[in-house]
Amino acid sequence: MQNLTPYTSQLEKDLIALHNGTAQSKEWFKQSVMNVLEAPTVSSYEKSDRIAEVFVSLDVKIDYIKEQQRLLASLKKQLELAKSYAKEETANALISLGVKKLEGLTISSITATKPTDKSVAKLEILNEDELMNRGFFKVELDREAVEQALLSADQRHEVEEFADMTIERVHKPATIRINKRTSFAQDEPTTIAA
Repeated sequence: MQNLTPYTSQLEKDLIALHNGTAQSKEWFKQSVMNVLEAPTVSSYEKSDRIAEVFVSLDVKIDYIKEQQRLLASLKKQLELAKSYAKEETANALISLGVKKLEGLTISSITATKPTDKSVAKLEILNEDELMNRGFFKVELDREAVEQALLSADQRHEVEEFADMTIERVHKPATIRINKRTSFAQDEPTTIAA
């Protein structure tokens, strides 16, 4: 019988372990990458494929999870809608029988409420420009303009008393980009078991 559990390489396991961000997990992953890069009997093409494969595999897993989240959100919406309709129809059934409250053993009771109508104000803007001309708007600080003024020699004197800008050093860690071969993908269909 064929093993249905997909093989996960040590490199991929170490990549997934990076989620905790510890120095040890980073070192293990780096060492796994070094093991692939320093393999003497493996061609550079194979090395590239092995490293890229773990990222592609991770992308497939992320895409699968996103799809499942969409499906779950859709299912949740359907169930909430079904629950709403079921509560309405249960109330209608109880009311049609003249029952306002139904006592239970495992639950306290079910109380049926009659339908009600209430007035809710709904604003519809007919002429936004005219309303703004008459003062119905709010003013917000244009942070981008202040930043540009601070950087400008001509306008800096206008804002430097009221605002200041500091330069912070942002560390961007080393990364890689996976370049997927489009001609290979078009020539040969790929199936991915998720």
